[in-house]
Amino acid sequence: MQPAVIQALDTWEQYWRQTQAAAITALRTAFPRLDDRPRYVGCDDIRLEYEDGCGGGRVCLGDEGRVSVEFDQVPNGVIAGAVDEVRFPYLDYAEQPLCEAPPGTYVYKCEGSGGQFEFVLGAGGHGQVVISFAAVPDVVAVLDALERAFTHHEADMTQQ
Repeated sequence: MQPAVIQALDTWEQYWRQTQAAAITALRTAFPRLDDRPRYVGCDDIRLEYEDGCGGGRVCLGDEGRVSVEFDQVPNGVIAGAVDEVRFPYLDYAEQPLCEAPPGTYVYKCEGSGGQFEFVLGAGGHGQVVISFAAVPDVVAVLDALERAFTHHEADMTQQ
């Protein structure tokens, strides 16, 4: 390769690493419960995880700059509160705000970014948040809303 091309690629790689670091900072600021986890062998995704009394799961930032989230055992009220706060433009199968919805799976597919947001309200009072291939700002908005909903839920639990 020509020296100018090598230098251009090095510059791109430097900025890409800075962009990844900024994305991780934004994700962790929105959801401070996240901790670093080692990368899998053969996988370059950056992984963050959380585990506490309100569920657990992981957030992965992929090589292409997209984010995936898998949270399990999240209280339904936390999921519903966060989703209702974000106000997705159209949530499949939701006829009303999620705080009034029955257990089930509610999905939003973003045509602009290609991201998919799936929220499962479980029959046992706990559900899942599964986000696939979403843009960093969209995931940060959901994580920020989840953090506020968790904080509200935990305050309610300590008052009981």
